[in-house]
Order: sequence, then C-alpha cells, then structure tokens
Amino acid sequence: MRTKTLLSVAILLVCGSPAVGAEEIAGLPLHTEELGPGAIRVWLGDYVSTTNVVAFATEEGIVVVDTFGVPDVDAKLRTVIARELGRSDFRYLINTHEHGDHTGGNAAYDDCTIVGHELVAEGMANTARGRDRTLDWYRGRLPEMEEELQSLEPGSSEAAALGEELIYQRLVFDKIAAGVEPVPPTLAFRDRLALDLGDTTFELAYSGGMHTRSDITVFVPEHGLLLTGDLMADVWLTDSPGCLANFAIRDGIPHDFPRFLTNWDVLLAERESIELLLPGHWNGELSMDGAEARVEYVRTLWDGIREAVETGKEVTDVQAEYRLDTRFPELVGSPGFSPQINHASITELWRDVTNQSSAARTLFMLLIEGADDAAIRQVVEAHESESSEYSFSETELNAYGYAFVQRGDFDNAVRLFEINVELFPESWNVYDSLGEALAARGDADRAMASYLRSLELNPESETGRAYVQSSTASETQG
Repeated sequence: MRTKTLLSVAILLVCGSPAVGAEEIAGLPLHTEELGPGAIRVWLGDYVSTTNVVAFATEEGIVVVDTFGVPDVDAKLRTVIARELGRSDFRYLINTHEHGDHTGGNAAYDDCTIVGHELVAEGMANTARGRDRTLDWYRGRLPEMEEELQSLEPGSSEAAALGEELIYQRLVFDKIAAGVEPVPPTLAFRDRLALDLGDTTFELAYSGGMHTRSDITVFVPEHGLLLTGDLMADVWLTDSPGCLANFAIRDGIPHDFPRFLTNWDVLLAERESIELLLPGHWNGELSMDGAEARVEYVRTLWDGIREAVETGKEVTDVQAEYRLDTRFPELVGSPGFSPQINHASITELWRDVTNQSSAARTLFMLLIEGADDAAIRQVVEAHESESSEYSFSETELNAYGYAFVQRGDFDNAVRLFEINVELFPESWNVYDSLGEALAARGDADRAMASYLRSLELNPESETGRAYVQSSTASETQG
C-alpha cells in the first residue's frame, strides 16, 4: 500500500499575495528583516521555501551565513546586504551544510574566507557528479510545472505559489546547466571552531548525521542567536516546508551521535543566553523547547538501541518498544515527525550501532545496476544468518519498491516486492504492494492473487477490497 512508503510529497501553500511594488530579485519578492543591531536576514519569495541568508556587521568585517544557491542571485543579495548594513567589507561566508541551496552561491563570495565542516567539500563534489541525472529530472519536471500552472486560475494564491516555485526551479536548472563549478569552503573544521571578529564571536559546532553529514550550528552569543541550518523546526509557516520537512536519521549519512549529543549539550546549557533560534529557511521557526525535545529524542534512541543490542534484542523489538505514539507521545503531530520517519530513524540507528548495511538499499542498487540473480540471492539469504552484515526492514523494502514504481520501472518494483513477500510472508501489506505493482505492469491474474492473499491476512484492507471489487465488476460487465 502506497501510504506505507517513506517518500514524502511537498504540498504548496495558499497564503496572502505579495505587496504591489515590492522590491524583487530574479522575479521573486525580496524580504529583509533586522534581527538586532548590525544583524539582518534576507530571503526571496512569499511562498517558496528559500534559504535564510543571515549577515552580521562586526568590527572586522561582514560575516554571512549561507547563500540562496545561485551565484548571480547571491551577488544581488550581497549588494542588498551591503546597502542594509551601510558597508561592504565582507570577510567570511559560513555554510551550515553541503546542500546546494546553501552552498550554490559561494562563488559570489570567493573574495572571502568560506567556512564549513570538513565534509562539505566532498558533499558538494558528490552532488556535482550527479549533474546529468539532475538535469534530466529538471527537463521532465519543469514542463509539468508549466502545464500545471496553466491549469490554475490566474491571480489565485495557488498560481502565485506554483509560479514562485517554478521561478526558483528554473534558476537552479539554469545554474546547473551553465556548468557553474562548486566553490567549497577554504577553512574547514571537524568538531568545533570559534571565529573571533572583535566585538562578535561565532561558535561553530558539528551537528551532522540528521539532515546531512556536514551539518553545523552557528551560535552568536553577542546577539543571542543560534542558527540551526536545516536540522529542525517545530513550526512551519507554510504547508510546503521544503528541507525542514522531517526530523530523521537518514539512510546512507555517516553519523557520530556522541559528538552530536555532546555539542548540543553545550548549546542547551546556554539556553538562557539564546534569544532566538533561526532555521535555515525563512518558513520555519524553532523554539528552545522544540530543539531540546528533538535532541532528547535522538539521545533516547541512541541509548536505548545500544542497550538493546547489548542484551541481544532484535531491531523489531526496538521498533515495537519505541513507537512514536507510545514512547514519544509529546512528539505526535509535531512538525517533522511521523510513525514512518520514526521507524526509519530506528532502523538507521540500529545499523549505526551494529555496523550493518541496509539490505533494502543494497538490493535497490543491485537491481538498478542489473546485477545477476546470484548477487541478489546472496543478500536475501543473509536474512537467515545470525551474524548478517545486513539489516532487513519490511517498511524500507516497501519504500524502495515504490521508488521503482515512481520511476515507472515496474519489473524491478515487482521483483523487490516479491523479495519482501519472501522475507515477511505474514505481512498483509507486502502482498498489497506487490499487487499494486503487478497491476501497474499489466499482470492482472497475479495482481488479483496477491490482493486476495492480503485480504486473507487483513480483511479490512481498503485497497485490496477496492481492487477485487473493481476487477470483479469489470469481468461482470465484460
């Protein structure tokens, strides 16, 4: 069933119209806000979730945190910052993490010292290697957005929201298509770094392993301001949270949770000095209580899973014990949390503690690469080994199966769902998902058999009943 997938879909917001005559850059409304004496943030758009670009005037020059992500646009934003602060002596640019919407405009500050975690450069290089694939995605998606925009009522909030998103995505596409070379940090650090700019101090600390491996926080004590990048938000000002969409321990991202927790303990000890927490995108807000609850969530899972491994428990035991609704009821409904995200976080943390690899991700990559059946079976049969190098998750296998469905690759979707049925034969949902993929491939008889088995295991399955009733009605009419 599709609702079990871990993949999320953003929903565009309907909100108020921008003021007539407002200043624009690249077709997007410009916003500036004073955060305190000598501290501002600027951003573009009334709807689209763009980056907070934050700037500080210090005794030794201007310090900027993050970029919009497009050099030409960031050059214009740099001019705005200089105008608002009444000076142009730019000294440092700080990247809160590697993603292009925070680092893609680094070229506009190539005369400054660019600061970031030591893993930012590698992350930027990895993204650049996927340039052709990214361009192919944009070439398919942009026309779809243009067609959708034409179907909306001109002047409506829906049209305004999609129009801004389309402008933003075109800017990013044009940058990538132009072959703009990434400009990585020139000053990198691993754990903590303090920048003393005379009257202002910037305390940078590793916080990776959640959004990206290179996440950092930036604490500016003189302003009582904590910049948290894209790590978390407990309020979404729009229905399209963008990079702030979830708070998850992500598959494939290197973790160091002892350092993560230690550095956050240092920040939480300063809570009386922190007046404002500022996420990396304008449409997110974060309270100190919200940040602390999220840190404690990670700590609870980290400690609990290590204890579970030491006492010989299985990952399924932990997933049952640390359900969101029973173990973290205060986080139910909180932005960035869902049972699926919680399940995925537990699975990934389990791998981190046990040094196991994701069987689902491994199988997904093998299928993409066209591996032979022997390589596939080697992974599948490791499920029976007591010392398997892989961890197996029904939910994760399901999610990767739907990734194939979304690609239109129904053969590989069917194969991965079949593996899920083999591994978890008592789960109604694996048969339901297999039935959907078989039906999409045009294999009606096998789809019916799979849906019937799902109904045997779960007679309340709405998708199973709907398929069987629809197929029966079609046969009767025929």
